[in-house]
Amino acid sequence: MRREPRPLTARQEAVLAVIRSSLAEHGHGPTVREIGELVGLSSTSSVAHQLGRLEARGLIARTGRDWSTCVLGEEPAARRPGLRSRETGAGADGYGRRPAP
Repeated sequence: MRREPRPLTARQEAVLAVIRSSLAEHGHGPTVREIGELVGLSSTSSVAHQLGRLEARGLIARTGRDWSTCVLGEEPAARRPGLRSRETGAGADGYGRRPAP
């Protein structure tokens, strides 16, 4: 059984908003200290933890070693239980059914 991802916490959403804003305004991600200042976290370790959680979910990715090199990723869409895939190869008719021989 596959578990659905948990929704983002308020702090994670705030960190993501700061990153989006910095990317739009400056073309690069903010530093860990800048994120902490804007979100209200005084510990750089707690900011790094939040960034690590966002990276693990695929919402951000680093292009270099520093967090200021982060770019936005995409969270995979949550699948609704009970619905079949209509992806290519899901079956001859797209519903998982194969034609009768």
